[in-house]
Amino acid sequence: MAKYLVLWKANAAAWPSDPKGVLAMWQAATGGGDHLLSAGALKELAWLSADEGFAIFETESKAAVMGMIQPFFPHFSQDIREIVPWENGKQAILASARQAASR
Repeated sequence: MAKYLVLWKANAAAWPSDPKGVLAMWQAATGGGDHLLSAGALKELAWLSADEGFAIFETESKAAVMGMIQPFFPHFSQDIREIVPWENGKQAILASARQAASR
């Protein structure tokens, strides 16, 4: 299974301006986060500030992550990045550097 980091931020321009509408949006968003956590592919969900945070998914593909976070758009913007385990990345980088150094 691959891991993906999703950096998310509330897109204020897409939110309602009245406090009751804002509350309804936060209730829907946090309910969606709870649902994804209980479903299992979302491994961690945390806040960086009052309107942004990160999520770590463990699933078969980036496309799967895209499908899971689509319901939050346009109210949240998302940046999806694949997480490469330390050993895998280290070996790939060293192999490439060794190849370049041997020329």
